[in-house]
Amino acid sequence: MKLDYDVLSNATSFLDAVRDRCLDLRGLTAIDRTDGGKTDLKIPKIENLAVTKDTNDTIDLTNNDIAVLSAADFPPMQRLSTLLLSNNRIAAIDPKLHKQLPNIHSLILSNNHLHELGDLTPLEGFSKLIRLALVGNPVCAKKNYRLWVIFKCPSVRVLDFRRVKNAEREVAKALFSGSKQAKALASETASVTSTFTPGDGIPAAAKQVVKPHTGPSPEEAARIKAAIESAGSLEEVARLKRQLEGGSVPAAKKR
Repeated sequence: MKLDYDVLSNATSFLDAVRDRCLDLRGLTAIDRTDGGKTDLKIPKIENLAVTKDTNDTIDLTNNDIAVLSAADFPPMQRLSTLLLSNNRIAAIDPKLHKQLPNIHSLILSNNHLHELGDLTPLEGFSKLIRLALVGNPVCAKKNYRLWVIFKCPSVRVLDFRRVKNAEREVAKALFSGSKQAKALASETASVTSTFTPGDGIPAAAKQVVKPHTGPSPEEAARIKAAIESAGSLEEVARLKRQLEGGSVPAAKKR
């Protein structure tokens, strides 16, 4: 379904629970009155949003077929603060997108096709971003995923529906900045991306089969999380940082 003038003009617009103006463009299902058959009406590309005249605080594009978030597809939108994009096929984000949407504070990208940590680097341009959701993307299985996002997006307070803790910020900072080794790790991480060219469809890297998980096992990830949450001092954070940089995982607590 093309996102044209008719679709935008007839879309439902309402005040949500916090009195924000929301434009509802969620994927719809049309029912044929003759035979009762169902047809999915999914939007494959964001376009023509200038028709809305930037009158909405929230745009809900959940359950569609969008593959790329390109700056060219958005007019300058000063009012827009929340963008809901769960359950699409988004595999790349334009590094210039934040210039068109400078006041985004909530970005929900759950269940999309973002594969590499470097694909998340464009999010650092959203300086007012507070709530970010990426659960359900292949990138979430990457080693140091949560710490990388916290490092690149320091304004984020809630990541994947979990509050970001100060201890996590300290570990992320130590892991990706400061020493030459840390800076090299950050540079290497940012360099691995899916190929993005404005106007293109799904990047080639995102079309490939997801590689086997090479990061920490679920058990190791749980131990890292527990160690971060239980860190009670900067000394403990520094110790944990050295341990992670050395490639070792905190031992399981004895019962």
